[in-house]
Amino acid sequence: MRRLALFLILAVALAAGCATVPQPQVPLEPGARVETLAATVSLSVKTPDGSTGGNGYLLYHRPDRFHMVMLTPFGTTALEFFAAGERITILLPSKGQAYVGTFADLPAKGGLQGWRMMQWVVEGSPLYRPEAAGRTEEQTDDGGVTLATYGPDGLLERKRSARGEVIYRNYRSLGGVPFPAQVEFSDSHGVRVKIAFDEPEVNAPLDESALTPAWRG
Repeated sequence: MRRLALFLILAVALAAGCATVPQPQVPLEPGARVETLAATVSLSVKTPDGSTGGNGYLLYHRPDRFHMVMLTPFGTTALEFFAAGERITILLPSKGQAYVGTFADLPAKGGLQGWRMMQWVVEGSPLYRPEAAGRTEEQTDDGGVTLATYGPDGLLERKRSARGEVIYRNYRSLGGVPFPAQVEFSDSHGVRVKIAFDEPEVNAPLDESALTPAWRG
């Protein structure tokens, strides 16, 4: 009986120990960047005229193509938003409607205009620069001057420019690529977008059809 009790205690201790062993992460690679992304997302959008939010998924292909799907509480598609450079397509399946145009055609304060910043959010300043730890750097590109602030671990925390501001939080290593679990960005029109990523897949092949709207006008 005493041996059985000792065995049970040892088994429980081993099980508890196994449950708390952290999974190893691949060390971050300086210069590694997000080429493609597929993730479910939780989204919050605030504009001067109100706010909205919901769940869905996001596909991204560097440098400027993405496909966002927003779902209803019942799991059906409420809206699909495609972007390729300046060209956009918005699909509203429940209404059988589609809109094709450019970012410039969108209302400045409507919320969707804020997605024009997505390329700037992902591109430009590297997400991981150990040599820049604890510093704010000034960088110049076609869009003007960007101030990029790196934390003590060399991870990009914030960047600002005339376009707006973006904040990166809760990084993890995805095969050596630094990836923030939460991103918040705002533009000069008072539009603020918060995205939380769940189970992101980085730099995996993306089907071309997933980035191309099926509707043709």
